[in-house]
Amino acid sequence: MSGVNSDSDEDIKRAIAMSLREPSPDALPPRLPTKTPDFDSDSDIDADTKRAIALSLQESSPETRKSKFVDLVSEDDDDDLDAPVTSRAPRHDQRINSKNDGVSAIDTGSINKIGTASSHTTPLELDQNIPMQQAPPPANGLLGSLNRKQMEEERRARAQSKKMESHGFQRSHHLEEISRTPYQITRKTPTMPLPYQKNKLPKVLTSNDQQNISAPGIQYPDGVIKKTWVNGYPRQGDDIKIEEVLQKEDLELAVLSSFQIDPAWVETKLDSRTRIIWVLQEKDESEKEKLRSDSAKNYRFCFPSMEGNINCMHSKLQLLAHPSHLRIVVPSANLVPYDWGETGVMENVCFLIDLPRNPDGELTEPGELTYFATELIHFLTALGLDQKVIDSMRKFDFSRTANLAFVHSIGGSHTGSDLRRTGYCGLGTAVKQLGLDSEEALDVDFVAASIGNLNIDLIKCLYLALQGDDGLSEYRRRVSKQAKGKGKGESTAEVQLSKDLALLFRIYFPTFETVGKSRGGKGAGGTICFQSNWYDSDSFPRSLLRDSKSQRNGLLMHNKMIFVRPHKAIRGKLAFAYVGSANLSESAWGRLVKDRATKEAKLNLRNWECGVIFPIMGAEAQDQGQGPPGIEVFKDKVPVPMIVPGEDYSGKKPWFYTEQR
Repeated sequence: MSGVNSDSDEDIKRAIAMSLREPSPDALPPRLPTKTPDFDSDSDIDADTKRAIALSLQESSPETRKSKFVDLVSEDDDDDLDAPVTSRAPRHDQRINSKNDGVSAIDTGSINKIGTASSHTTPLELDQNIPMQQAPPPANGLLGSLNRKQMEEERRARAQSKKMESHGFQRSHHLEEISRTPYQITRKTPTMPLPYQKNKLPKVLTSNDQQNISAPGIQYPDGVIKKTWVNGYPRQGDDIKIEEVLQKEDLELAVLSSFQIDPAWVETKLDSRTRIIWVLQEKDESEKEKLRSDSAKNYRFCFPSMEGNINCMHSKLQLLAHPSHLRIVVPSANLVPYDWGETGVMENVCFLIDLPRNPDGELTEPGELTYFATELIHFLTALGLDQKVIDSMRKFDFSRTANLAFVHSIGGSHTGSDLRRTGYCGLGTAVKQLGLDSEEALDVDFVAASIGNLNIDLIKCLYLALQGDDGLSEYRRRVSKQAKGKGKGESTAEVQLSKDLALLFRIYFPTFETVGKSRGGKGAGGTICFQSNWYDSDSFPRSLLRDSKSQRNGLLMHNKMIFVRPHKAIRGKLAFAYVGSANLSESAWGRLVKDRATKEAKLNLRNWECGVIFPIMGAEAQDQGQGPPGIEVFKDKVPVPMIVPGEDYSGKKPWFYTEQR
């Protein structure tokens, strides 16, 4: 079908607009009687959508800073941790009281293995003065759209719509947006289309339209990284559809974790017999219980801790259990059609690996697990998945993950050996575990869909982590420097590091112009998040920014990727890449501070995140003077979605999702 002119058919515009399960940049927060920031009181987009966009950016306003530069050693409660504007609140003594549900095991030999709920703890609601989190849940429950009866009625209504084939979405009163905000999945009737003027978009494809569904069986035993398929672009062998990821024909159990979820859409991609464990962000105990009581019998739920300063369950992870194998999927995409290419305006990236079952159902001993498996299980345990599900992971053969690393950010505070396992400290540990650690210079290309309130300190921490520093070496240097007096200048090594970063570290984020000229226009940029007051701060490293333009002309990118090219091959490895959910912010990667009570290092993380490090092997080492390999070193191994090296801004301004004019 040819593109649709958005000026010609309001109903089609509405259908396309409502397919965006993540918020648009027009969707700004409504005024509330509490301390709500006045972003745009004139916005006429509906309140629920406004709330969604406000919460889609998990960073705080720089006005919360006490000084121009972040003191990464101090543990002052007022120091900015790039928390969401919508979530800043004083700490309170919070008691934990909830429970997680789990299916008995990923070992799905019997379709009737359903276990009982186990007791766990999660936090109470944060301070009542926090804006934009206090809107009452919909009357039909936090995840009312997960109700089986409702979903079947909606499917029947969709099937009866005579205009679905021609427009890709029904135009009856059954058309509803089911959008997963960080704190709720809500259902609402659309009120007006989002701004798609002067942009021609392909129709939203339904599952009946799509072809090339994957057959059952192991396909990626060594792991693979693919772009998400996008409607309207030719397939070149490096992309994948959601149907091809899920392999629904024999999918028995799916553990699905995502920041935003359209459950009705997910249902169309799965067989009704598939059991699902939803990993969701939710604080309210009554909503959790309503979910359990109102949802389909084949649904179970896991609610990761959101206590203290944790603000966002942002990780995207899928564990897909088939009779022959376990598929592990780490995408940058949320579980919404917009992120999986069905609206034709946004692309993402996805890591997949298929693990065969151990013979005779044997369990791999914990000491024999690879680093990838050990950290994955550590992360699943922290999330609060049922222990039987976690134990069943050892029924699969992880041996071919030996050259990969699973990295994560576990929300909360971490001390001792635990802090080395997560956040940017865990990133450095993983780099070292893979034998990628080196003091050689690195060319780094960081692709982000959201940027926090940065200064050069976090960039330094990430760069050192990519060299294999677990964070503590850098932390000790800071502590030592502070003990000697703040008046001391930078050491020779610090000066050199700053010079290296100016030349070697590039941050890819789109300009206002790039978003405006994209296939979906400004209305498609609501999940690409940045704020002008952060960019205008004296401490923001503006010189590192590059315009983020997709290799697939006209697409916007929701990717979170780091491409690392050492100036000299490291133990036969020419380069490596990170693929996952973490954007460029302290919320995602952490902040290492000194604990007031123990005076020891403590890592604070506001987000749950996860990702994978994927090395690029090479037969011959390079001479030091040769410099880094070109970006083509990733060809046929890791798709490079953006144009490299990227244009500098040259007076252009970044895309600010709250400022469209």
